[in-house]
Amino acid sequence: MTAGKRRIVLYKTGETHPSLKPTIGCYERWFSRVLGEAVRLELHLAWDKPAMADAKEYDGIILSGSPRSLVEPEPWMDEAAEWLRGAAAAGVPVLGVCFGHQLIGHAWGGKVRTNPRGWEVGTVSVELTSEGAVDPLFTGLAGPAGLGGQLHVNESHRDEIETLGPEMRTLARGQHTEHQAVAVGEHVRGVQFHPEMDAGVVRNIIAHRRQILDEDAARHGTPPVEERLRQTKDTPDGERVLRNFLHHFVAKS
Repeated sequence: MTAGKRRIVLYKTGETHPSLKPTIGCYERWFSRVLGEAVRLELHLAWDKPAMADAKEYDGIILSGSPRSLVEPEPWMDEAAEWLRGAAAAGVPVLGVCFGHQLIGHAWGGKVRTNPRGWEVGTVSVELTSEGAVDPLFTGLAGPAGLGGQLHVNESHRDEIETLGPEMRTLARGQHTEHQAVAVGEHVRGVQFHPEMDAGVVRNIIAHRRQILDEDAARHGTPPVEERLRQTKDTPDGERVLRNFLHHFVAKS
């Protein structure tokens, strides 16, 4: 391990569409951009080998997003969930993002479904709960006296956690998706949004899914693609969440 660097596993649960990779790259590029040189990011392909060696060898685990779906489960997903529970029991900080957030829900007894409101993509606002306002994941983002707070974040998902398991707590909510951030114990967190994605990445993903999203918008009465593209922007709030995971969870492990 390089001196001074935190060793974090990027537990990849999927990859960017091949046609997009030359332009925007993949999850490792996006997370590295925000986390910077203080982190040594090591890749692990979850679908190839769900269970890793001793999770305690790492300072933290980040579960990536994915085009895959827990609504259409694959055999590796249950094994991944079991490994995650073991990593958490060993005290390793875990942050799940989008699909990774849903995988945390699945691992701790929640239910994941296809959102009946359709796709949520582009830049949206989410509200911290009273518990979220004092959680270290949202340090510097709460309202006055730690009461709530509104964040602007980037999204790209169709599935959601519908119901929480008994150990789970909601830290942030949204109009389109109820459980935008969740907590399990002291060091497992999940966010439905993408703190690692900047506006350029999200716009490219939206444009790639143009036909699907326009059909979805017509079905659900949500904004069409052109409006989503205009409203999408960089989200410093989301990036702050990712850095907070590094400073307030990983650095204290």
